[in-house]
Amino acid sequence: MKMVWILAVSFLFFSHASCTNPGLKVRVTQKALEYGRQVGIQALQQKLRQIQIPDISGKTHVPVVGHVHYEISGMRISAFNLPGSAVGFYAGTGIKLSIDNAYIHITGHWRVKYLFISDSGSFDLSVSGLSISEVIAMTRDDTGRPAVHSAGCTANVGGLDIRFHGGASWLYNLFSSSLENPIRSSLIREICPKVSDAINGLERHLKTMKISSHVDKYAEIDYSLVNPIAITNTFMDLDFKGEFYNAAQHKEPPFSPPPVSLSKQADHMMYLGLSDFFANSAGFAYYGAGALHLNITDDMLPKHSPIRLNTSSFGNLIPQVEKLFPNMLMLMNLHAKQQPIMKATPNNITIEVWGAIDTFAILPNSSLAPLFVLDICASVSMKMAISQMKLAGSLKLSSLHLSLGHSDIGSFKVDMLQGLLKIAVEIVVLPMVNARLANGFPLPSVDHLSFVSPLLKVNQDVLVIATDIKYGP
Repeated sequence: MKMVWILAVSFLFFSHASCTNPGLKVRVTQKALEYGRQVGIQALQQKLRQIQIPDISGKTHVPVVGHVHYEISGMRISAFNLPGSAVGFYAGTGIKLSIDNAYIHITGHWRVKYLFISDSGSFDLSVSGLSISEVIAMTRDDTGRPAVHSAGCTANVGGLDIRFHGGASWLYNLFSSSLENPIRSSLIREICPKVSDAINGLERHLKTMKISSHVDKYAEIDYSLVNPIAITNTFMDLDFKGEFYNAAQHKEPPFSPPPVSLSKQADHMMYLGLSDFFANSAGFAYYGAGALHLNITDDMLPKHSPIRLNTSSFGNLIPQVEKLFPNMLMLMNLHAKQQPIMKATPNNITIEVWGAIDTFAILPNSSLAPLFVLDICASVSMKMAISQMKLAGSLKLSSLHLSLGHSDIGSFKVDMLQGLLKIAVEIVVLPMVNARLANGFPLPSVDHLSFVSPLLKVNQDVLVIATDIKYGP
C-alpha cells in the first residue's frame, strides 16, 4: 500500500511539473463553436452529397409467386438537408457534433425479373429521421500544432419512403420491402467516412498554422503548443509558447513566463492572453542580437529645430565642448546596457529602459573624438493595437533621467542636458522605434481566419485580446 501511495504522489507531481506556463494562452468559447457550426455544416452537407451508393441486386422469395430477381442501379443523392445540428465541447476530448432529423432524397433505376416477365423504371427514395453523432478529438501533433481527428462516429437512418415510376405497379410490391435494409445499411456505412473526410479538411487547415514566425533579421517568434489542449464543457484552452528568439541563436531568457489567467467571460468567440513574458522575451532577444542601438546625427533632427547636434549648440550648455572642438558636428550613439523590461498593470503598460549615450565630436577627417558618456534611465508608456492579425504598438516618453558615466572634457552639470536629450528622444528616437512597432508582430493564425472587432484590455501581467473571428475562403 505504501508503494501505491508513493507512485500516486509521484504521478501527480510529475503531471503538474510537466505543465509549462505559456507566453500566450488562447481560449475558444461556445460562441466560436456556433460560428464554426454555421460555416462547417455547409461544407459537411456538400461532402455528404458526394456519398456513392453502390448498386444493389438480389432475389427475394414472395409467397405463392416464388423468387423475384431485382436490380437497383444508378442511385444518386439529389438533396441532402441538415436542418437540425448542435455542437459543444466534449470535456477532456474535444468537440461533439450532433445532427438530427436530416433528410436525403435519392433517385435511381430498378429492374425486375420474374419467370418470363421483365420490367424496369425509375424511383425516388426519401430518407427521413437521419441522425449523426461525431466526436472530434483535439490534440497536439508532433510539430506543436493543434490537430483534430475523428474519435467516434455513429449514424442512424429513420424512415424510408420509396416511390416507383414506370412498369407495372403490381411488381413493385414484390421486391420493395427487400430494398430497405440494403439501402439503409449502405447509407450508414458511407456516412461516417464522409464525416471523417470533412474533419480531415479541417486538419489540413490547422496544418497551415505558422508556429514559427520570422519577424526581421534579428528575431523570430515560437508559437508551438507547450501543453496538451485543455477542454472543459464550456471552453477550450490552448497554451502557446509565445516566445521571441534571437534569429541567430535560440537562447532561453533568465526568466520564466508567469501563469496566464483569463476570465470566464464568453461574450466573444476567442480570448488571447499575452503575458509580460511575450514582450520581455522580445527585449531579451533583440538585446542579445545587438539590435538595441542607434546613431543620432544632426541630419536626423527636424530642419526647424532650434537645437542642432553640433558643438556650437552644446557649447551653450557645456562651454568646453565648443572650446575644444569648435564648429564641429556631433554624433550620439544610444545603446541599451541591459534588456528593457515591460510591466503590465491594470489599464497601463510601462517599459523601463537602461542605456548609455556615447557622445563624439566629428573631426574634419571624419574620425570621432570622444566627449562624454551619459547613463540614461527612461520610462515609456505603451499603447497596443491589432492590425491585420498583428500586434502593433506605440511608445510615449514618461520620464528620463541622466547621470554622467564618464567625461573626456572635464566635469559639467548633467541636468543642463536633461531637456535637450528629452527633445532628442521624442523627435528622433521614439518616431523611429514607433515606425518599427507600427509594422506589428504576427499573432498565430490559420489560413482564411481573421479577427473581427478585437478589443484590448490590460490586466495585471497580461494583455487580453477579446475578439470574434471570420472565415473567408
